[in-house]
Amino acid sequence: MPAPTATFRRPSLAWFALLDGGIVALTTLTVSRRAHRRVRDLVPVPPRRVLAAMLASTAVIHVGEAAYAGRRARRHGMAGRPWALQTLAVGFPSLIELGRSTRGALS
Repeated sequence: MPAPTATFRRPSLAWFALLDGGIVALTTLTVSRRAHRRVRDLVPVPPRRVLAAMLASTAVIHVGEAAYAGRRARRHGMAGRPWALQTLAVGFPSLIELGRSTRGALS
């Protein structure tokens, strides 16, 4: 295993609030007919089946990003689990920090 090149870094908490807040809103609109109806009365929103597909796609993307982050961190001598869990939660801002930590392109 290579010598550690960097430490764990977190993106701004604003990213967590923005992106995870969006996932919470998407989940709520997907699972709650009442919430969907109330929001739909105020602004146009896609049907719940479309929102469900968006939510599932988000989950698949985050799982893939997390797997990538864990592998990349381990390749650079860092603990993969914290990077994978953070990336699962917040997505691309974590990958940006991982790229900065490893001083290279996201490859």
